Amino acid sequence: MPDQNQTASATGSSTAAQGTSGGNTGASTLNIPEEVRQKFPDLIPMIEKSPSMNPEERQYWVDVLPIMTEEQIGNLRSILDNEKKQVEGANQIYSKGVQTEKEKVKSQFDEQLYHAKREAREKTERQHEEKEKKDEAALLEEIQTLDV
Repeated sequence: MPDQNQTASATGSSTAAQGTSGGNTGASTLNIPEEVRQKFPDLIPMIEKSPSMNPEERQYWVDVLPIMTEEQIGNLRSILDNEKKQVEGANQIYSKGVQTEKEKVKSQFDEQLYHAKREAREKTERQHEEKEKKDEAALLEEIQTLDV
């Protein structure tokens, strides 16, 4: 039968590896004893900032840290560090993609051409309006000559 540390690690490791889509950092809701904060100054911020944990999972990890073995702590540290690197990498790829799209759209937009086309549309519209007014005047004149 596995001891309590092994059970906590096995259950917790799968939770940390799988995570949830919560993404809520909820660090302010954690109850972290000062002795735990002092003993694990590098792990507490990693747990608080983990996007794959919900608040209950974060509290679980804070609660079991004092009873975990060195190997379990190392595994947790490795998982959280790997997650952080993957998130940073994904953010960089996303940022580059967004920047590339912005540049692509910007390069495709020709302001001078836009203004030239706009002026041409406005000119055509004015010509149509003038023609309509002339046609309207001619039609009114024709109607008046018929009524007389």
